[in-house]
Amino acid sequence: MNRQRSMGRMISVAVAVFIVPLDWFTKYLTHRYLAYGEHVSVIDGFFNLVHVRNFGSAFGMFNQGRETAFNTWFFAIASLIGLMLLIFMIRQESRDRKLALFCLGLLLGGLIGNQSERFLHDYVTDFLDFYINSHHWPAFNVADSAISTGIVGYMIAMMRKDKN
Repeated sequence: MNRQRSMGRMISVAVAVFIVPLDWFTKYLTHRYLAYGEHVSVIDGFFNLVHVRNFGSAFGMFNQGRETAFNTWFFAIASLIGLMLLIFMIRQESRDRKLALFCLGLLLGGLIGNQSERFLHDYVTDFLDFYINSHHWPAFNVADSAISTGIVGYMIAMMRKDKN
């Protein structure tokens, strides 16, 4: 039984091991090729590449435009709790529930990607800017995308618990 669970965990680990370097690499490219505050139109009226700093959480929530003591401690504690919770959930998940394990891997990779940058720089680099006319979705990054997709996918996996 433990060996079967261990094999199932490999799905989550593999996904996280893919997401983290992809997130870091895209953030590196953003720092390398876009000046802070710069934006480049990719699809006029729909998509820009930008270089912004997010001192808050996903999609700019709680972003005060600068690092604060509250942000530093809150996100450090929240990420440690989240990491422990994700590890527990991955360990408890059945190896047969591949969608759930995949989505937990997305969450783990996204959390590690964003929080490691937050620990290094006190902010997270966002660079994907989707918009219609003047209505912009908050800029985000690969880790944010993995977290959002992981949450939605895990909810779907939980709703179809016996069919996964």
